[in-house]
Amino acid sequence: YYTDPSGTFWQCNAKAIGSGSEGADSSLQEQYNKDLTLKEAETIALSILKQVMEEKVTPNNVDIAKVAPTYHLYSPSEVEQVISRL
Repeated sequence: YYTDPSGTFWQCNAKAIGSGSEGADSSLQEQYNKDLTLKEAETIALSILKQVMEEKVTPNNVDIAKVAPTYHLYSPSEVEQVISRL
């Protein structure tokens, strides 16, 4: 779910927030589909983030977490593995 500052909320499958979200949202709309594997979704998310970030994407300035089936915050080495696929 996404909630805007006014409190309005809606369900979505993929959503970008923050600065650069407009460009990221349009890229997500083009690339996202419900049949993506976790690995494909990680790669798409970081490639979009790379496009909209001013800095280089590194394990020091990017965090990745998955929430299902349980919450897991990726370690720096796991983030580096995803970055290496870009």
